Amino acid sequence: MVPLRLVAFGLLAAAWYFTRAAEGEVIYACLNETAEMSCDVGAKIKLDHILYKVGVGTRCGEGKAQPDDGPDTYCSFAWSEMVVEDLCANKRSCKVPVTELVFSKYECVEDTRYLEVSYTCATPPPPPPPPPPPTKADCEEKSTDEA
Repeated sequence: MVPLRLVAFGLLAAAWYFTRAAEGEVIYACLNETAEMSCDVGAKIKLDHILYKVGVGTRCGEGKAQPDDGPDTYCSFAWSEMVVEDLCANKRSCKVPVTELVFSKYECVEDTRYLEVSYTCATPPPPPPPPPPPTKADCEEKSTDEA
């Protein structure tokens, strides 16, 4: 009975581990910091969601600690998705400077701006097999008697 329990526990642990790995990662970078993403060799960054927004004095300013961000003010920068996709999509690793030079002047007055990116590392499918070689055309000339 003990080996069966160990096998069941091992299967549950493996399922938990692989489920967590498939969920991806969420990274945060405050204004004037750099967001960094990377994947193992052979995997590429697949972006799930991208937000450049204002935390209400919490994530990048004074106040509550990082994981509990509290309510957000969505005064989002319209081009943030395009910026991050250009720098990171389908690459093994990337760095995104979270600066006004990259994301332009922000319309909100709060200084607690930050970039939030959720991504997973995806292994691309293998390339398709090459097409079959062309068949040889029947090029025999027919005699004039047959025609």
